[in-house]
Formats: sequence, C-alpha cells, structure tokens
Amino acid sequence: MTSIYETPVGLPRRAVSIQIDGEEVKVSEGATILDACKAHGTDVPTLCYGDTLDPVNACRVCVVEVEGNRVLVPSCSRKVEPGMVINTDNERTRHSRKLVLELLGSSVDLSAAPHVAGWNDQYQADPTRFGESKTVKQPVKVDNDLYVRDYSRCILCYKCV
Repeated sequence: MTSIYETPVGLPRRAVSIQIDGEEVKVSEGATILDACKAHGTDVPTLCYGDTLDPVNACRVCVVEVEGNRVLVPSCSRKVEPGMVINTDNERTRHSRKLVLELLGSSVDLSAAPHVAGWNDQYQADPTRFGESKTVKQPVKVDNDLYVRDYSRCILCYKCV
C-alpha cells in the first residue's frame, strides 16, 4: 500500500532525440517542449505557467517554432516527439512575443509580474501601443480577507482558482 506521501515509481521513459536551436538534445518521452528547453538550459519566457498546474495556454508568451508546423506552438503544453526540430528564438517567435506582451500590457496591469519589464525591453514591446483598456481600471473585489480578486491583473491563467 502506498501512502499519500510516497510517489509511486513508474516505468522508465525512453529517451527521444530532438533539436533545440540547432543542438541535438535527448529528453524523456512525454516531456513538454518547455521541460526540454529548461533541461537544456534554454530560457523560454512563461507568464501563466506553474509547475504544479496543468497548462492552460493562456498567455502565449512561451510559443516556439516547431519545424513542419504552420503555427507557433505553446511550449508549456506541447509534448516532444522524436526528431522534433525546435526554434525558440527567431524572428517569428520574437515578433509573436512582442505582440503578446503589447496586447497583454494594453488590457491588464502587468506591473506585479516579475520578468515582464525585462521582456518588454528584450522584445522591444510597447505596452502602450494599443492604448489602455478599461479593464485595467476595475476595482478590487474583496469577498473575504483570504480571497482578493484584482481583475485588472488577470490574464485568465486560472492560477487563482
């Protein structure tokens, strides 16, 4: 019998070979692209990702290019496949991240997000490009002392529910 404090050991996963930014990498089958990038030491920005949460693909900051795919894919949820060729930092991903940061910046207050100011500089994103949304000026809702809802900072990531 397994207690709730023990993690059952599963079958070992086979290693699959992929390419990240031109370098051959071996990762466990079933890993996400984001997991593979982290293990490889490649930084992919994430805003809505949480280690203990299922990915919801809400922010789209973590998108990467997978060779053969027409659209950019969210690295937080896409599983690696043998032979996959991934580009994390090219013109297409930089342009997408810039646009996502500008759209998010125009609709919510990202001042409390730890890395956003640096990403705005890195991707030359102008959070005021699309103007300020009325949603940024929403009042804070306090139903009780333990749960404060500030929808002006909400990016619909479901972390607070």
